[in-house]
Amino acid sequence: MTTAQNRRPTLMIVHAHPDDEASQTGGTLARYSAAGFRTVLVTCTDGGQGDGTGGVKPGHPAHRPAQTAARRAKELARSAVALGITDLIQLGHPDSGMPASADEIVPATFSNLDAEPLVRRLEALMHEYRPDVIVTYPPNGLSHHPDHIRAHELTVTAFDRVRRAGGIDRRHGTAGPPSRSVPKLYYIAVSLSRLKTLRALAEGVLEPDAWIPPLEIGVDDDTVTTAVDISDHWAEKLRALSAHASQADAAALLRVLSLSGAEERTEEYVRAEPPWTGGEREDDLFAGIIA
Repeated sequence: MTTAQNRRPTLMIVHAHPDDEASQTGGTLARYSAAGFRTVLVTCTDGGQGDGTGGVKPGHPAHRPAQTAARRAKELARSAVALGITDLIQLGHPDSGMPASADEIVPATFSNLDAEPLVRRLEALMHEYRPDVIVTYPPNGLSHHPDHIRAHELTVTAFDRVRRAGGIDRRHGTAGPPSRSVPKLYYIAVSLSRLKTLRALAEGVLEPDAWIPPLEIGVDDDTVTTAVDISDHWAEKLRALSAHASQADAAALLRVLSLSGAEERTEEYVRAEPPWTGGEREDDLFAGIIA
């Protein structure tokens, strides 16, 4: 092990909303938690623009963002237990929702807040928890959601500051010689082949008006650098998704994944730092860190 012998290897994942952790990285979090790694989940928004009581959508007169956020915080806590997450950090910024255009985003919401304090907070969290691996969204936010895109921008900016500062202090306490290193950075991905399989399954089991991930969120298979096998932790991922029962999208995905075959039980990533130079695809986010 190239990490300090007295320090647990640490994974930090930065997400935008409650339920993103389960749908996109739930198996990965469960896998590394079960292996004894420290798993740090940072959720940036309160999820207040999610489905409200009775499934009412934002903009409906009966939708209550504060009530929705409170319920989703409880759901997130249950999901974190299902995934064995060791450290749950809820930043609680107001959810931007998914407006028809950027002009309709409320100024005081996460995607429109002043970036500098948000970057400093993430940078401080990186120094506090000392992750060996950081995961967040790709530049397009995976789904083009403004909060996902903002989470990417802020995380990458904080990461770049850490890198320019020479990395993260890896000493345990104050003893020992100086030791600093830069974490690995990954972006969440879904390969086109996997996405097509999931879409076909969804079209066969979901109602016609259900949301199905569009093909545009997929990436070419040969750009995926890392595929993490989550077969042994599939049940935990499904339990985490079921914790978010108030959200129609999470419930639909749970239904689809409950019927998927074993060949779909992976979560995919693109390694951003250090840059991928080709070769055999990784099956471990900690490849090269832990021997």
